[in-house]
Amino acid sequence: MSKRTHNPLAYHHSIWSLLKFAAPSIGMMIVISLYTVTDGILIGRYIGSDALAASNIVYPAFNLVLGLAIMLAAGGSALVAKTLGEGNRELASRRFTLITINGAILSTLLAFSLWLFMEPMLSFLGASPALYTECVDYIVTLLPFFPAAAMMMIFNALFIADGRPIQGFLVSVVSGLLNALLDYLFMAQLNMGIAGAALGTGLGETAAVLIGLHYFSCRSRLIRFKAPQLEWRALSQAMYNGSSELVTELSIGLTTFLFNIITFSWAGEDGVAAISVILYAEMLLTSVLVGFSNGVAPIFSYQFGAKNYPELLRLMKLALLSIAGFSLTAFAGSRILAEPLIHLFLPEGGSAYDITVNGFLLFGFSFLLSGFNLFTSGFFTAISDGKTSAIASFARNLAGIVIFLLLLPQLIGFSGVWLAVPAADLAAVLLSAFLLYDQARSFRTMQQKTAKTGLRKYPHLPQAASLK
Repeated sequence: MSKRTHNPLAYHHSIWSLLKFAAPSIGMMIVISLYTVTDGILIGRYIGSDALAASNIVYPAFNLVLGLAIMLAAGGSALVAKTLGEGNRELASRRFTLITINGAILSTLLAFSLWLFMEPMLSFLGASPALYTECVDYIVTLLPFFPAAAMMMIFNALFIADGRPIQGFLVSVVSGLLNALLDYLFMAQLNMGIAGAALGTGLGETAAVLIGLHYFSCRSRLIRFKAPQLEWRALSQAMYNGSSELVTELSIGLTTFLFNIITFSWAGEDGVAAISVILYAEMLLTSVLVGFSNGVAPIFSYQFGAKNYPELLRLMKLALLSIAGFSLTAFAGSRILAEPLIHLFLPEGGSAYDITVNGFLLFGFSFLLSGFNLFTSGFFTAISDGKTSAIASFARNLAGIVIFLLLLPQLIGFSGVWLAVPAADLAAVLLSAFLLYDQARSFRTMQQKTAKTGLRKYPHLPQAASLK
């Protein structure tokens, strides 16, 4: 048999080929993180720390559309890849189209709702009089691009399900370069302020969507746009299965809100600027972990659809070993690159700079554990277990961080703000270990039942071929 099958989701991966398959997704997340970080750097350098704080105050509102998009992207990708694993490419394409259309519609409705309730929303998020105008400029400019943001996230996930993760990486490079160039043009040259940062982001996302529309219309490998059927059950399954990703994004929005409120109470605008920089740095250093988890998810979905339980067990071990290596690398990077990273956003020697450096060194302990929690949530989404995925995500991103964020500052002072995330990751990783162990045991049981029958449910599928 040939060493390659037509569908790379069916390959019998070694750890190196698994990393190779996930590499474009990792690269894509690094690029996305870089151009998001570039936004922060240019805002901090050309507009100031108040504008940086304003962008962070508005971020929970933007998390709503990100949560919606990632829910549809993750749940939809798992559904489409599972449908491909069952051997039905036509149905997979129709479901992909249905998910894309719903993402565009729902994000448009969300943008309109936020515009209607702009003033009470910003008041609730804690926009002080000094930051209010910049908050309005930023969110109002972003709102028209919410559909583009949603579709870009959906396309990024489905590039991988289509067996072409490199496509997502290349699109992200184009979008990221355009975003960075436009940010510099609008803020540094045309003095458009924080609205220029939002406009650059929106136009970069629009470019990514236009490329995705072309790709899935005529250049895709396994799935492309087909006239959809209104499958309420499939759509609700995708949304339910991706609910953990919605929980994650909403949790990020809520915890960002709490971080803003608590750091403001301890250190004023400098404290909000500090948490803004730390969250940007976290996004950059965890991009490899997120990219790997996203990159391998369709492989798990495909093998789960094919009932290939021995391969699922083997892939779990390889993925966890990879996560361990990435986590150590991210932690080392947080120690070595702390001051250079922070210096990109803030001038050295100021109050905000000192607060950020001290906080980041404590916050960085989370990098040792967060990758395992990210993978656990993504893994259960990939095998269509949205409930368990949501539990894992809720335990870390909402319950854990909120509890420790409210508790630790009362016990140990300002340092407790920065240790809240590492404490939440430590608690959540114990739950993740239990959930993964229990699922592995379930796979072994199903493997034994399959072995007794001597039949695969989908005999038309090619046996996985080695990929060196």
